[in-house]
Amino acid sequence: MRDIIKPTIVLFLICVIVTMALALTNYATKDAIAEQTKIQEESARREVFSEAEAFEEIENIDSIIGTTDEEKLVKDAFECLKGGEVIGRVYSVESKGYGGVISMAVGIDNSGKITGVKIISHSETPGLGSKVQDEAFVSQLVGITPKEKLTVVKSGGSKEEDIDAVSGATVSSKAVVKGIQSAIDADLVIKEKGGES
Repeated sequence: MRDIIKPTIVLFLICVIVTMALALTNYATKDAIAEQTKIQEESARREVFSEAEAFEEIENIDSIIGTTDEEKLVKDAFECLKGGEVIGRVYSVESKGYGGVISMAVGIDNSGKITGVKIISHSETPGLGSKVQDEAFVSQLVGITPKEKLTVVKSGGSKEEDIDAVSGATVSSKAVVKGIQSAIDADLVIKEKGGES
């Protein structure tokens, strides 16, 4: 009996010590991690809407665009300001891909043109789904002013809204396009409610 109890107690103590060490490490680094995340998000906003001089967060975005928890892809929205005027908006979006959540920033100007798309983080398969962040895929979306819903196609769509999927990564491609479409939909609602043209 003693041969069983002694190793069990030792294992339990090791687990307690490791758990406490992880908790302390998390506590000590959480502010630094939060600060790095904030810097990364600000950098992404500047990248997708380079004309903006400043960004102002739109408060209560959920109540404005009327999303439920199931369809809540838009996490945050920011007005893009230049010379004190609102020239567009940047949306922080999260969409479920093949390997997990794909976080991105999407810039849309007042005319509805997509000014930029930046994949901030993802867990997609390296060499396949990860290609959604490559210029070849993202460039299809930047600079277009969609008049209809975006659609993922296997090859060579005839309309501006037809986006070619990354070969072998249709699920990841659809996740990115779905996220961008949610930003476009949110932008239309915000412009309607805010009277922007």
